[in-house]
Amino acid sequence: MNTLSEELTTLYNSKWENLIKQLKANGLRNQLQCPFLISALRISDIEKKREENKLCLEEIPENEAWYTHADIRIMFFGQEPYMWEKWDEDMKTPDVGDLMYTYEKFLGDNYVPYKNGGYFDQDKLRSRLFKFSINGILSCLMEEMEKSYPGKTISMIWNNISKLSAVTKSGGGPVNASVHEIEHKYFHVIPKEVEILKPNILIFFTGPGENTYYKYIQENFTVDDNPSPLASLSVHDVAKLPIREVELAYKTHHPNSTISDESHWNNYHAILNDIKENIDKLLKKE
Repeated sequence: MNTLSEELTTLYNSKWENLIKQLKANGLRNQLQCPFLISALRISDIEKKREENKLCLEEIPENEAWYTHADIRIMFFGQEPYMWEKWDEDMKTPDVGDLMYTYEKFLGDNYVPYKNGGYFDQDKLRSRLFKFSINGILSCLMEEMEKSYPGKTISMIWNNISKLSAVTKSGGGPVNASVHEIEHKYFHVIPKEVEILKPNILIFFTGPGENTYYKYIQENFTVDDNPSPLASLSVHDVAKLPIREVELAYKTHHPNSTISDESHWNNYHAILNDIKENIDKLLKKE
């Protein structure tokens, strides 16, 4: 049986050559960061076993167990990659394996499995996406599950709704419509990523209302109806999305938006309360 990461590798390799041809033909090497590729391997775990001469090829699926064995799996979406890898002169490196290793290394170095879930190391990362948003939501869910569902676990994968990012002085930014069209036509991988990784919940930190990133969501998922409001909050700020491919999906502001931390947390609590209302279905609790 192939590991999840092997399935993702096959997916990315099937589209890689045509994507590179298009980016070269349009002179985009210096304008874009490398595509954002994900993985479920924690490479630091493998490297530690290798150093201790304890690595067995048959055990590699166990290095994905932190994710695959969890009772609830969340995929968090940011907007686009920030301060990610860049190509060499001829765009031969980094390749698919290199970019997946970058993600695996980041995950292994910064994501810490803990009790019934995990968190991003607060001391290593400056990004509010990890420290404020993802950690905040995970900590609340871990606390609820430990109290009400002892023995049940939660895991997460971090993704971006745009796989390509412009090279900017600040470290990355949104691509224009023509570049996004190249991604959509030649590197449309998110639906298959979700099919492979099978998250129960999607949470999009992609911004308010029906912006450009919401159009990207619609391109990648079957959205059966209009977004629904949560609690008494504006659907512009936080919404439940009727996405056919998963049990639960939500959208709210990016953590770097100009709203207050209190407003962010009002949105997060609305999401958390809805998850708690539906958690029995996710866990199939008798």
